[in-house]
Amino acid sequence: MKRLFTILFYLIVLMGSCRRTVDSSAGADPADLLPIDNDISGFMKKGSAAIMTDYQTLMDAIDGAAQKYIDYGFIEGVQQLYSNGSIDVDVHILNQGNAENAKQVLTEFRPSSPEVLSASDPQVLIEHALPTGYSLFYQGENIFMEIIASEKTTFALNMLKQFYLNIDGKIETR
Repeated sequence: MKRLFTILFYLIVLMGSCRRTVDSSAGADPADLLPIDNDISGFMKKGSAAIMTDYQTLMDAIDGAAQKYIDYGFIEGVQQLYSNGSIDVDVHILNQGNAENAKQVLTEFRPSSPEVLSASDPQVLIEHALPTGYSLFYQGENIFMEIIASEKTTFALNMLKQFYLNIDGKIETR
């Protein structure tokens, strides 16, 4: 009997120490949506993910636009850099609390003349006007995401799309 209580005690302690979202009604932890190493054509994580849970951690990860995300209900986010050795892909996933907030963020950061991959839910836009790469903007449910490629090639553009499809598949299955 004592052994059973000891096991239960450790299980409760372990469960209490697990990371979980700030608002359980707002969806999965954004870090859970990140691709794992080699999910996309040999791309590996480069360093540790930056976990964003407040204004300061958001500012540290995405210097400059933190207040806009806060204004539109930011709950938490993650930023992770990936590389295949020649191309870097930077993924930012932000839980904005609800679909309306995420749509407002997309409206705020919408490129002036994007390629529209999807105009419905999820909304997916690609910015081609960057001088050295591409950006993909995504809004689905409560998630706003930006994926940035460091190179302006057809291969880099296709990899952005692969990252988007990988993450979108995880959003739809949660």
